[in-house]
Amino acid sequence: MKFSAILATSALAFPALVSAHGGMVEPKPRSLTMGLNIDSTFGFPTNMRGDYTGGKGGECLNFPQQGDRATIPAGQFKIKMRANDGANHIGPCKVYLVDPSNAGNKQEIGRMDNCMRSLHPTAGQKNTPAIPAEMTVNVPANPTACKADHCVLQFRWEAMHLAPAIEVYDQCADVKIGGGGGGGGAPAPGPGPAPGPGPAPPAPPAGGSGGYRYTGPARPDSASLDTWCNQNCPGFCPGDMCGK
Repeated sequence: MKFSAILATSALAFPALVSAHGGMVEPKPRSLTMGLNIDSTFGFPTNMRGDYTGGKGGECLNFPQQGDRATIPAGQFKIKMRANDGANHIGPCKVYLVDPSNAGNKQEIGRMDNCMRSLHPTAGQKNTPAIPAEMTVNVPANPTACKADHCVLQFRWEAMHLAPAIEVYDQCADVKIGGGGGGGGAPAPGPGPAPGPGPAPPAPPAGGSGGYRYTGPARPDSASLDTWCNQNCPGFCPGDMCGK
């Protein structure tokens, strides 16, 4: 299992850091049905989406519903994803079935802790080739959050690198649940070990030990921003925020 995440915070936003981090590509998400660029939808956290979605900002649950719903089997099902640019923020990927008429009514059907970090143990660089990935979820034949003939499958990545602030990236697909794979009523799988794509490079430096530090305006959380700079420089940090 593998994949990526980002941060939604009212206290701090780094527009210059936005790049194509990653997201769900199958089932086909609403953003692609809307004709949006896949790299833009992967790269922007939910709190920065309004500028490029025709006002449909926020989570993808606010995007227009798809007329043609993909059929997914009950039981174990693999979501296809793509990780871009080596973004490796810590944080879980979660998958929900959501009521299309009530976004607050949702049912978790899978999660993977530190999903993106499993692909990139250390930060990559901009234009690093995309890495395909899959995540296995358990789809109930009779979901509690929605009707089997129309659910919203929401893939949600929660980046925790600036905890307690969270950066959120998500993708949604309108689906219907058909027959298939065994154990449709099984509980959602818990967190499992995250296999790396190959021999793991050295772990990213701890905050303050890699020679980078936060150089922006004085803040009470400057220590955590030192950590962020060390984990993301030089590939994902702006020069006016981090330096040596």
